[in-house]
Amino acid sequence: MQNKKDINIENHDECHAASVDYRVKVDVDFFKNVKFTHLYSAAHAEPEELRFQGGVITAITGYTEWVSQITPILSIGWDWELRYENANCQYVKIGPIFSNIAFYMDENLQNETDEEGYIQRQLDNKIAEIDWNEKIFQFITQ
Repeated sequence: MQNKKDINIENHDECHAASVDYRVKVDVDFFKNVKFTHLYSAAHAEPEELRFQGGVITAITGYTEWVSQITPILSIGWDWELRYENANCQYVKIGPIFSNIAFYMDENLQNETDEEGYIQRQLDNKIAEIDWNEKIFQFITQ
């Protein structure tokens, strides 16, 4: 079995590299051009204690994960909730994004005091570019 620390060591360059904490550090400009592909989505199971109660308000929630086609693989995932708004059902991202991505903090970003907040903003911007509602719908209804 291969040591996880050795995975993709030879596949890095100055744009992206795996670090000891298993996050992949990438340049922000490089990240903006990365395309993500849908990997998996699922709905969370309803809590067992709610299954036999009638007339209980509940939410349909789930999660999704998307991956890059580059090596080392970049991964982003988030939780969602199905909501009925404006006479439409739509999936809405809830909570923080889960990812293996970190960014090089170059001289332009040295004043950024909240690195995790900065990462979340960049990931949110990327998710806004993805047509994820339709992909999730297709995946969980097949």
